[in-house]
Amino acid sequence: MKIKQFRYSSDNLGYLLYAEKSAIAIDGGAVDQITIFAEQNDLKIEYVTNTHSHPDHTMGLKSLIDRSGALYLDHKALPAKGFIGIDGERINVYHTPGHTNDSVSFHAGNFLVTGDTLFNGTVGNCFSGDLFAFYNSIKKLISFPKDTIVYAGHDYVE
Repeated sequence: MKIKQFRYSSDNLGYLLYAEKSAIAIDGGAVDQITIFAEQNDLKIEYVTNTHSHPDHTMGLKSLIDRSGALYLDHKALPAKGFIGIDGERINVYHTPGHTNDSVSFHAGNFLVTGDTLFNGTVGNCFSGDLFAFYNSIKKLISFPKDTIVYAGHDYVE
């Protein structure tokens, strides 16, 4: 499994996770960049989803679905299934509430896409008000092996 990061707006980060010929877009606000990358690499975007429901992470969703023909996966339903499969590879999905009640994180290989649960070098903001859930989500994410690469929802590093 591979990952490609895309910057959009001023500091948002979206991702394309892909295997041999299939891909899933997560927080796909960089619609043009994502579709161009997929076309240049002969990838079919099978699915589009989000890490949570804040507008800065759902923007571009409809355009990306329209342009790619991808199936929308409701991020709120994914943790119950536990994973997404593309090209025979598995992407695990974890409910990581705290930033929002519907926050999820995606894990494949040695990388973790956390949306706004983690930022570069710090934790996200707890907009849900549920500090206990947020604490447990952080505990879950820091339990991954040390060589896990974290891909956050924003780049606030200057």
